[in-house]
Amino acid sequence: MSLATILQGGISIANTVTASLQATVTHKAFSSDDGYGKPTYATGVSRTAIVERRQKYVRTKSGEEKLSQARIVFVGPVTVDERDLITLPDGSEMPILRITGVVDATTNEEFVVEVELG
Repeated sequence: MSLATILQGGISIANTVTASLQATVTHKAFSSDDGYGKPTYATGVSRTAIVERRQKYVRTKSGEEKLSQARIVFVGPVTVDERDLITLPDGSEMPILRITGVVDATTNEEFVVEVELG
C-alpha cells in the first residue's frame, strides 16, 4: 500500500465526515483576456467545499502579505488557477490570494486544495 493510497483513503473519509459542513461555491475557470484587458471565464461549475469566513494575513505567491477574508478547502482533486473566480454561497466574489494543497508527486493530482480569498 502506497502513501498516496493511504492519503486518498483518509481524504475520502474526511470528505464523508465533513459533508454536512460543506457549502456549494461557484468556480469559474479563467479563459482568456478579451483584448481590452478584461478577463473572460468559462461557465461556472458548482463545487462543494468547506468555507471558512475569517480574517488572516497570508503571504501571496509574489511574497506580499495581504488580508484574507475567507478560506475555501476543496476536499478532493480540483484544479484552481490564481486567475479563476470563486463565488461564495452569499454571492460575494473575492480575488484569489494563494493556493496551497497536498499534491501527489507521481501523478501531479491534488489531494486537497486550499484557496485563500481576499
